[in-house]
Amino acid sequence: MGNIRGLEIALIVLAIILIFGVGKLGQVGGSLGKSIREFRREKDKKDDSEAAPTDAKSEKPAAKSSKEKFCPGCGNKISANAKFCMECGANLGDFS
Repeated sequence: MGNIRGLEIALIVLAIILIFGVGKLGQVGGSLGKSIREFRREKDKKDDSEAAPTDAKSEKPAAKSSKEKFCPGCGNKISANAKFCMECGANLGDFS
């Protein structure tokens, strides 16, 4: 049941061609490739930031302007309408 044979692959390819059309297959493939590259780039960027020393993150910001908002749990800058901190995952409604 887990083995895919030639006829089954041909049916899958035929279904993809019927759904997207021959002209759009190149665009779909290009978009998929760009999405995968962007995902890997962002994942690597996040991995690099996690590997960096956390001394700068542990310091609380000294001066807070009225427009900037910081997480009370970890001190990272967050957007004004954020419900959760993207770094520590703290629920910002709990700190109001």
